[in-house]
Amino acid sequence: MRPRPAVLVALGLLACAGGGPQTPAPQSPQQALEQFMTAVKAKDLDRMGDLWGSERGPAASWMKPDDLKKRLTVFQIYLNHVGYRVLEGPTAVTGENRMQQFRVELQRPNSCTVVFPIVLVHARNGAWLVNAVDLASLPNPADACKR
Repeated sequence: MRPRPAVLVALGLLACAGGGPQTPAPQSPQQALEQFMTAVKAKDLDRMGDLWGSERGPAASWMKPDDLKKRLTVFQIYLNHVGYRVLEGPTAVTGENRMQQFRVELQRPNSCTVVFPIVLVHARNGAWLVNAVDLASLPNPADACKR
């Protein structure tokens, strides 16, 4: 017995739509930062890919999946935390009218506390996305905590 075309179309649509409700795109830089940090803590690389990108939109929609997974894995390792708080921001990024910056204090699982900048961008689709994380300003998470 062969599947009916209507069944195949319905299954295809479910696969493309993810089969479940879509999470709304963050409408403020604060929402984007909060959702991204929640995804980092949950080790949810798929959600991180929906929340990281550029003016053209989420990286998950335009980056090669293998490259995206590698980059997000590095972010997840460096930004892994038991808690965080915003110390400053959002503040304007000089010369970049679509960007806002935060200074974030991260409490790592090894009891280290580190501070780093993170830049968010207002994408063309209206969503706010994490755009740049200054990993160079963060100590290696495998190193012992410097007191």
